[in-house]
Amino acid sequence: MDINFIKEKLRFLQDNPNKLNKITPKEFFLNPPIPESEVFYIERNLRIRFPENYRDFITKIGNGCSGPDYGLLSLEESMIDFKLKTKPAIDLTMPFTYSESWNEDWVFDIDWESGERPDENQLNSYMDTGHIHGCLQICHIGHGCTYLLVVNGIEYGNIWTDERPDYGGITPLLDTNGSRMSFEDWYTNWLKVVI
Repeated sequence: MDINFIKEKLRFLQDNPNKLNKITPKEFFLNPPIPESEVFYIERNLRIRFPENYRDFITKIGNGCSGPDYGLLSLEESMIDFKLKTKPAIDLTMPFTYSESWNEDWVFDIDWESGERPDENQLNSYMDTGHIHGCLQICHIGHGCTYLLVVNGIEYGNIWTDERPDYGGITPLLDTNGSRMSFEDWYTNWLKVVI
């Protein structure tokens, strides 16, 4: 990860907030980095290791800052499913089970235009935090939709989108070549677009 490049671009955004205000609903912010020892403690307790480019970011640049949409959440915020009323912890010790886009079949069978809606059981099952085991919810897109960083499972290190609040399912984020995007790809691409 090119830490100097990212720091330089963030300094530019801090000095030129008009660039940021055109594309994001949030003012510039940059939290202090989280100590390496604290990250190590969390990893040891969960028996996982965060992807190196994400780990470098939160320990050397900032533990939450301006970024795509509503910005990068802190590690602590990313470990909780904030879109649910009970704010349950996401189980990072369990692997993320998806390797391809997922959605429930009933989403396509409902007559949304007539006012038909899923029943409570369908909705509770659909929104269950179990769908995002092994992921950090790193960024709020809007309407409760989020970017996920897979930290456990075969998609380790890749960014996915969780658009279940809009009935859009869970999908890997792809670059213009159709390849999976890492945390570093996702964040630096945003910087290149905004500046």
